[in-house]
This record gives sequence, structure tokens and C-alpha cells, in this order.
Amino acid sequence: MMVKETKEWLVKTPWGNIACLSWGDPQKPPMLMVHGYMDSAATFIPIVNLLPDDYFYLAFDLPGHGKSDPFPGGILVSQTHQVEAVRRVVEYFAWDTFLYMTHSVGFIIGVIYNCVWPFKISKMINIDPGPPLSTYCFHENNPMLWYQYQYEHFYETTYSRLEIYRNKTYTYDQAIELLVKSRKLTKEQSAVVLSRTLIPQGDGMYRLSWEPTMKKLPSVYVTEDMLISIVTTNAPPMLNIVASIDDTIKPFKKIGARLIERFKKSIPNFFLYNVIGHHDIHITNPDTFVDKIIDFLNTDFKNNKAKL
Repeated sequence: MMVKETKEWLVKTPWGNIACLSWGDPQKPPMLMVHGYMDSAATFIPIVNLLPDDYFYLAFDLPGHGKSDPFPGGILVSQTHQVEAVRRVVEYFAWDTFLYMTHSVGFIIGVIYNCVWPFKISKMINIDPGPPLSTYCFHENNPMLWYQYQYEHFYETTYSRLEIYRNKTYTYDQAIELLVKSRKLTKEQSAVVLSRTLIPQGDGMYRLSWEPTMKKLPSVYVTEDMLISIVTTNAPPMLNIVASIDDTIKPFKKIGARLIERFKKSIPNFFLYNVIGHHDIHITNPDTFVDKIIDFLNTDFKNNKAKL
């Protein structure tokens, strides 16, 4: 496997910089890569190195992640705020259309973007979109639990401890071990993910650049039917890579599975491919499904020249 050459970019916004990482020739068709919960653009390094050189791959750190500046302090940031970061990046590179690859909650960010600016995303590759969908729509059945999970815990517990979280330091090994335990990665894989997140503090200590307010990223307050409309209206072809092991608690897991089935019934080109592994399959074993992504990229859905 040849490691692709990378380039760093900065997209300036009213609240600060969005830090980007790219691979390949900017003159080739672009693929935007949007990471998931408490992650960074580095999460795509393992899979990019397996993808063909036919595209310009651009990943960016969402605000408050990696090397990107956070949104201003104040109210709790939601998934819709992150859509603005996608808009800024797309406008900076002046893309008329682009491919979209995402992991986890990046799927939600992408479908909201597509709802507001339809037909700019030509195809979507969604790596394990089920878990973030699981936090949607349960307010319809248990609004008290939804409010406690999304807001009460944040303002009563997290908010008062933000500076403690921001200034907490770790040795390099301690930081690596955090990801080994929480995300079931190897030390080598954890080092790749943290490559854009560790900030040296001197004396062998590091601070994590993740903005602690990002630990709570509220879903959009919509009904299930509204979400179905957002996702399925003017939907591009979608390839969904689904991890076999889902650690989401059972009641929420059922919501995610039901939503995916409803998407499948309403989107003409909606494909599911199951992969053995946990949520971070794009880091742990991308070689087991990269061929499916390549087939999807090579499929001409407009003229029905190929089938997956």
C-alpha cells in the first residue's frame, strides 16, 4: 500500500479557521470526507491510502475538533451548526458537485446539507450511519429522557467543568490508551487518529484539542416522518457500510435500524453492505470493503451502465 502525499489547507470563517487535509490533484473530481463524533480528518487516512488516484480527497476537522477552531462559546452546538462548516468548505473550493464520504454522525450532517442545497452531492458513501441515527426521534416516545440526555446533563454537569476538561493533560501513552479502550483501536491506529489532536504542553505532556462542548452534539428536533423527508428528498445514490457490532443501547438501536429500512424503501439507489467489526471499521479493516466503494464510484446510475 502506497501512502498518498498530503497537503494542509485553512478555510477562514467568521469564528476562526477550518483545518483541511487533502490527498491528490485538486483538478480531479472532488470527494469531501466528513468525520464523526469526537474525531478528526485523520480518521480517513487508512482508507484514503486504499482508494484510487482518480479523485481529489479532502477531509476537514469539524469546528472544535482536530486543528479547527471551535464555534464561539454559548448555547450547545447542534448537528445543524456543523452543516455550516460543510457549506464554507464547499464554497471555498468552488465545487459545483462533489462526492461525499462520511463516518457516523457525518451522515446526518451530509443529508441535512443535501436537503438545503440539493444536487450538489452526486453520491454518498456512509460508513456505519446507524449509531447516530439511534439518537433521533426518541423524543416522540420519551421526551423527558430526550431532554435529560441532550440538554440537562450538559448544562448541569458538563458546562461547569469545561475549563477542567480543556486543560486536562496526558502523557502520550495515556492519550493513546484512551482511544485503545474507548474505540477498540490498536495503539498504531490510535496514533493516526490523534495525529491532529495532541497539543504539546511541555515536559512530555499533551492536551487534547477536542472542544469538550462537542461531547454533546444534539440531534435535530424532528419527527420520524420529517427526518425521512429530509433524508430521502432529492437523495443521491448512497452506499452504506454497516458494522456488524453495534454497541448502542437496545431501545435506541431499534430506532436506527428502523430508519435505515425506511430510507431503503424510499431511495432508489440505496445499498447496504455489512462488514464484520465495530463502529470504526474504516480505521480497523477498510481493506474488507474498499472494493465495494470502488464499484460504487464506478457505477453510472444515470445511464444504468452498471449494477452493484
